[in-house]
Amino acid sequence: MTVKISEESFSQDHVTADRKIITSASVFGILREQLVKNIGIKRIKGFLFHYGWEMGVKVANESLRTETSLENLIRFGPILHIQNGHISGIKHDCTYKLMENKKIQSFYSSGTWYDSYEAEEHLKRLGQSKGPVCHTLIGFASGFMSTVFEEPLLAKEIACVGRGDSECRWVMKPKNEWEEESQEEESQEEDGLDFYNETPIVKELELTYDQLLDQKNVVTRLAHFQNQLTEEIINGSDLQTIADMVYEMVQIPIIVEDTLHQTITYSGLDQEKYMVIKPDMESYLQKLQLITKPPHLPFRKKIIKTSIQERLITPILLQKEVIGYCSFLYEDMKNHYHEEDYLFLDRFANAASLILLNEKTRFETFERMKGSFLEQILEGSLPASEVIKRGKYTGVNLEQKYYIAVMEYRKTQGSIEDDFLLQEQIFETTFRYFKDKKHTILAGHREGSMVLLMTIETFQKKTIQNVMQEYFDFLNHTYPKGLFKLGISRLGEDIGQASRCYEEAAIALRLAVKQKMVSFQSLGIVGVLINSKNISGIKMIAAQELGPLNNIQDPKMLELLKTLYSFLLNGGKLEQTMIDLALSMSGLRHRISRIEGLLEKDLRDPNEMHQLLLIIKSLIAIGEITFD
Repeated sequence: MTVKISEESFSQDHVTADRKIITSASVFGILREQLVKNIGIKRIKGFLFHYGWEMGVKVANESLRTETSLENLIRFGPILHIQNGHISGIKHDCTYKLMENKKIQSFYSSGTWYDSYEAEEHLKRLGQSKGPVCHTLIGFASGFMSTVFEEPLLAKEIACVGRGDSECRWVMKPKNEWEEESQEEESQEEDGLDFYNETPIVKELELTYDQLLDQKNVVTRLAHFQNQLTEEIINGSDLQTIADMVYEMVQIPIIVEDTLHQTITYSGLDQEKYMVIKPDMESYLQKLQLITKPPHLPFRKKIIKTSIQERLITPILLQKEVIGYCSFLYEDMKNHYHEEDYLFLDRFANAASLILLNEKTRFETFERMKGSFLEQILEGSLPASEVIKRGKYTGVNLEQKYYIAVMEYRKTQGSIEDDFLLQEQIFETTFRYFKDKKHTILAGHREGSMVLLMTIETFQKKTIQNVMQEYFDFLNHTYPKGLFKLGISRLGEDIGQASRCYEEAAIALRLAVKQKMVSFQSLGIVGVLINSKNISGIKMIAAQELGPLNNIQDPKMLELLKTLYSFLLNGGKLEQTMIDLALSMSGLRHRISRIEGLLEKDLRDPNEMHQLLLIIKSLIAIGEITFD
């Protein structure tokens, strides 16, 4: 069956104004429900508020064409609410006072809506709300009254059936009064102003798109930046080359420093400007170190600002330790987005850590190779001609006269693991120290101690004592919890005598009790005795002169021997000996008296004191006894 209908129909009334559309409240409920599904419950607040506002403005302008009395217009607004089907009834109180120029001096309006269509439809389709829901009514009232008074007036719903209240009540005030209250409460949540000032969703989407576009550009630049860094690292470029490349790409001056804030390299600065900002930064760090110890700056990202410079700075991390710092230098940080800059700086810091790791590995490998070479020299496993030849490859002229030093070190407290870690740290620190001083050395480990060989050509005008004292002071400052002792040999004439020089330094080290750094030259007759290899004679004399105290297997006798040695080193001074041994005066006197009884000697006799001190030193030098 086919049915065809063709017909045209028209309204008999000619429309001269706005066309009236007959609909029900349910249509607006459906619209509300769809808006919630598409733009969310929070977003519809502003949308419906502005929708109601524009309706109120339109109705108010139409009313102003036929009515100019404010009192009548105020009464007419609620009637329009009812006529449009928004509500079934209203209770309204309005008090206002105008100035001579017809501007509002004071205004307050409040009221109750009965049977709000918005509340009914919201409950029906979306359920009970956490807050007021009559957004269109609030907007209509605000737009109508603002147009009538020609000043912004905003309504706020303080009770709403849509959230479970018994009625819908509202308050209206001038916009500036709401703003003042908002500042006092430090919140604008659900006060009407968030609806009024809300950014339209189209503008928000445009802003979001622009932000995403900016982020995309940053990510693209960052990816290109990372690729360039990776390529330079693969090609073996040094840190200066990469720093120059980074400056060319980001156009921000960059500085790389070590943990002591000594400059490793920089780019984008001329020498004159760099010499101005460097002492300024040093001054800042000195003030900082008065508060924060240790001096390493504890941060992942930090902005430092002084009177003449601003820096974005991040640490260079290697094996979970800070080995340096990278900084971007700004003349005016306000013109930069340091969050984005940090992404580039952080990647450069990672690249710097890889480069420094490669340099560290090459350097340590070479130095450890030199340490193995030193061990061969001390063992005498190579002929002198071969030693000299290989020395040239390591940068050490072994045809020159030389000294050997032996250093013992340990922590005041700690485990074996701590001592091993300290050993590795001191080994690396020693390499770096002498490299910075431009002293070419051979360094290695032997019998738990560090051995150093250095030729006199590296000293310039300094003595071996001066050079080693500076090194010794540096270690004590760098490792304040470490205990260091150092022995120095006599000047070696021939590299073939290296083993003898090592023994001299080891002997001097054993006698480093009162003094922590001792040269073999200072041992005098003890050095001669030991050097003559007359060990059996020394032991025989010691057994004869020390008597019971020579029984070092007995802890009590060893303790008395230690007391005697300290007493002799201090020249018989009881006060200093008491301090060194942490004894009371009465306890020390008792020990001295017992020692004199066991030895049958007068410890006040200079000859006896000198002979006993020489014997004990000789026993220490040959390794027969040790005192912790």
